[in-house]
Amino acid sequence: MKIEIREAAMNELNKIGFEDGEGIRILAEFVGTCSIATDIELQIEKKQKEDEEVVEKGISFFVPAKSLESLPEKIFLDFKPGFGYKISSAEETFGYNFKLKKNSPGRVIFFCS
Repeated sequence: MKIEIREAAMNELNKIGFEDGEGIRILAEFVGTCSIATDIELQIEKKQKEDEEVVEKGISFFVPAKSLESLPEKIFLDFKPGFGYKISSAEETFGYNFKLKKNSPGRVIFFCS
């Protein structure tokens, strides 16, 4: 898997104080409702045994094997001030308006509002 971090997203990610061994976990699940969609969550965590680790521009991304089934080979992470993060591929947008939220000390969670 390849993750391309756009410049604006990289600027925002550089503001996060990652602790040793932490990275961004990408959880993706195919949702079969009246439309076809992939539900994505991003959160700061440490690597787990079943994760594939992808390092881009010094940022570790942890993707569980099950999530790899729901994602394309290459995704883009972008950021727009006032709108938040956007996750997309060359074919589709998976989510936008992701904001950063402090969940507990030392932990940041991305969520879509």
